[in-house]
Amino acid sequence: MKKTIFKLRNLFILAAVAGLFACEGPEGPMGPAGQKGDTGPAGQTGQTGPAGQDGQDGQDGNANVTVISLLGTDITWLEGEYLGRPASVFSLESEAVNDDIIDHGVVLGYCNINENWQLLPFSWEDIDGTVRMYLLHSYSPGTITLYAYQTGGALEPDPGIITEYRFMLITDNTVMRPKGAAAGDDILMRLEKAGVDVNNYFEVRNYFGLK
Repeated sequence: MKKTIFKLRNLFILAAVAGLFACEGPEGPMGPAGQKGDTGPAGQTGQTGPAGQDGQDGQDGNANVTVISLLGTDITWLEGEYLGRPASVFSLESEAVNDDIIDHGVVLGYCNINENWQLLPFSWEDIDGTVRMYLLHSYSPGTITLYAYQTGGALEPDPGIITEYRFMLITDNTVMRPKGAAAGDDILMRLEKAGVDVNNYFEVRNYFGLK
């Protein structure tokens, strides 16, 4: 009898579970999307921070001094004369030699001989001391001219010995001169007062802040 009651109880439980599954219908279609909610309040922008300190101004470039380089191998000497004597001549054209340089400035010339810079005009002797050689320059609007001569005639400097020439164009906007003074002379005087040896190319270059 107990076994019969247990079987009937289990039968009722199975029937109830089956009824639960039988009551669940198929899944219905997805419902329509709901309305979009209102946008929340935007976050507040932070306050602008204090401005940083201004950086230091860079050094002004030197627009009043120009250096022109000429290699000895780029020179083709021509027959000419200097103050009536035979000389080798070479003319270098440059727009940098303008009216400001002519009227208010000076052109310093240097040559690199035996790896040393020498101020023009420059002279030297041969080993025996019997022949003296001269090298100098002049300038006019748009042109710098080199002259080379020696005792007894013209001279063509060996580019293997004099390897390079440099011309430093300086205006009086860099070095102020007293009224009535020649620009070139005053520039040289001002350099001398500043303790600059114009015979030393590097001292002059450093004085004007050139590289």
